[in-house]
Amino acid sequence: MSDKAELFAHLDEYGYVVLERALTADQVGVLKERSVELAKKERELGAQLYLDNKSQRVWNLVNKGKVFAEMIQHPSVLEFQEYLLGKNCTLSSFTVNLIGSGSPSAGLHIDYPLSILPTPHPSFALCANSIYLLDDFSLENGATCLVPGSHKRGYGPSSGETYNDIIQVTGKKGDIIIVHGHIWHGSGENRTDQDRVALLGFFCRSFMKPQQDHLRLIAPEIIEGASATLKRLLGVDSQPSLND
Repeated sequence: MSDKAELFAHLDEYGYVVLERALTADQVGVLKERSVELAKKERELGAQLYLDNKSQRVWNLVNKGKVFAEMIQHPSVLEFQEYLLGKNCTLSSFTVNLIGSGSPSAGLHIDYPLSILPTPHPSFALCANSIYLLDDFSLENGATCLVPGSHKRGYGPSSGETYNDIIQVTGKKGDIIIVHGHIWHGSGENRTDQDRVALLGFFCRSFMKPQQDHLRLIAPEIIEGASATLKRLLGVDSQPSLND
């Protein structure tokens, strides 16, 4: 798909869309090198491991390299996130997601905070993800599993239940997958001998509390020197009132 209207229509209907070749080969190379470097360093210091300790997250990326601060402002990502979440949407979290060799499937879930909300969920998106592919996503290395159209159901999957309408979304490194936050999804099993690396740029509506408190976690000089767009994404414009 290349026509913008078709891309938006696919996102509306199925709850996800693949933006092909959104990143250049040079961008992928720099991001992959820096991501693997951070993952290795944090694993030595004590990292967030999951999926039988074979997979890893690296958090707070805006604070860990200018390339990440620039990448979270990627025009195509913002265009689709703002389409789903409004022009004033904010960043909830930006992480490296390394699905290690031998990692089991994560199982289907819906993103927080939907997982704790009463049902039926709102018909409009409260949050949405952006998956930056730094490796090819294949059926063998744990490409994202999801149930197309499940964002319209108004509730999440049941733990332990088997579903027959799951697909895996494959793609090439350099693609970006936009995923409606209400979609039932999860990483697949990595049956290869190589790690599968991606970035996850998770966004939410401006009135919501993000997963990470960026204005406390990110160095003040980075926030002060940020573009107007990045400041908005970090929540500068959506803080609680101090009126007493």
